[in-house]
Amino acid sequence: MTPDIIISHARPEDSVHVADMSNALHVELDYDNPPHTTESIHEMMFGPRALIKSLIAWDGRRAVGQAIFQPFYNPDYSKIGLWMTELYVVPDMRSEKVGNKLMKALGKYALDHGYISMWWSVLHRNEAACRFYERLGARNSGALQYEIDGDELKNLGQ
Repeated sequence: MTPDIIISHARPEDSVHVADMSNALHVELDYDNPPHTTESIHEMMFGPRALIKSLIAWDGRRAVGQAIFQPFYNPDYSKIGLWMTELYVVPDMRSEKVGNKLMKALGKYALDHGYISMWWSVLHRNEAACRFYERLGARNSGALQYEIDGDELKNLGQ
């Protein structure tokens, strides 16, 4: 039986759930030392320099998924877009359409707030996620995402 999933905006007291699910995603993708704490997530969502928002999927009182997002400048339209930084569903709920419900709620949020587009990245090796997004109607933009951090960032900035 498909559970009744409720999607809500994260509240300050939900920071622990957001951190736990973000860390679970990092572990699942084989990253060492997941970086998230309740405090770091709370600061990023509700602190003086808040940057991100989160929609949380609930099965009763249990947080079973989330979408983390933030605005970005879309140069293709010279308008604001929505950048989804994470989509995560707990493994035992992945057959229950939780990801689909989160994406629909995020799409509604984007439209309601005047965003022109939604963008996100996905690891090439995450074939299940690629298929999921394509079933929603998303397309691979052909863009590559690059990252620089650590010593390379220090060298670049000096």
